[in-house]
Amino acid sequence: MIIRNKGDIFEIVNMEIERLEHFWEMSGSKKRVGDWGEKQARDWLIRQGVEVLHHNWRSGHKEIDIIARQSDVLIFIEVKCRSTSIFAPPETAVNAKKWKHIGIAATDYMIKNKYFGKFRFDILAVTITPYCKQIMHFKDAFDRSKTTLY
Repeated sequence: MIIRNKGDIFEIVNMEIERLEHFWEMSGSKKRVGDWGEKQARDWLIRQGVEVLHHNWRSGHKEIDIIARQSDVLIFIEVKCRSTSIFAPPETAVNAKKWKHIGIAATDYMIKNKYFGKFRFDILAVTITPYCKQIMHFKDAFDRSKTTLY
């Protein structure tokens, strides 16, 4: 496509917005997109040689999307899926409150399972567009030195 003037740019942007809106309608609700993203994340982890132990593990009202193991390390994984990263990438949605909830649930998991070994917290950011799927893995994304786990 050749851009000749400002009007062409606006037309391109509007076409892309329409394409994304259509894609969002086709993909259903946010929950449906999130569930699909978590499935993609689990499949990706398995292909990487990670053993998925649990998904959607709950401790009261707190949830850990995926609990996995790789070698001797227990991994608590938060999955964030977005159908576009125009406004912000998915991983930016994991805020301090979310980390606190994940930390509390992870502590509960380790106590209930009498686990005293190595562990870490990861984020898997899944972005889907009408054109492609991208998975970004942020290992050890939670700085435990700055936060106390309860």
